[in-house]
Amino acid sequence: MSEAWFAAIAAIVLLVFAGMGVVLLLLPSKFLRHGQNPLQPDTPVNRVHTRALGVYVCLFVLMIISGSIKNLEGFHRNILLALGVSPVILPIFLWILWRFSALQRVNRRYLTGDAEEPQWELRMSLAFCSLLSVIVVVAFLLAMKGIYPK
Repeated sequence: MSEAWFAAIAAIVLLVFAGMGVVLLLLPSKFLRHGQNPLQPDTPVNRVHTRALGVYVCLFVLMIISGSIKNLEGFHRNILLALGVSPVILPIFLWILWRFSALQRVNRRYLTGDAEEPQWELRMSLAFCSLLSVIVVVAFLLAMKGIYPK
């Protein structure tokens, strides 16, 4: 009986983490407005950093889910590797976004008090979702070919 309770509680906790990862990834402004923090206001730069945290949380949830399925051992190890490398990869991705996207222009517009661009928010969500999708697809394809840390 205790194993059934543990499985139910673990599933609920996993769903909470997955929901939090999706909110951090897709709706960072709602997350930043939910808990008002004077050190982390709802600015475009903070929303970008919150999206990076969302990618990390989603990779963590994927690692837990893939670890519980025996047939996905290679995928699990590749996701574990991606989770370990993501603290290095995400700042590089943020730097690329900072240099080659409209992030500088949006930050300047925010500092001058101009209105925000919803299209920019959509592009940033799309960029981070694409990054997460590429990580997952590459991990899966490499696992199918037998390429994973052993």
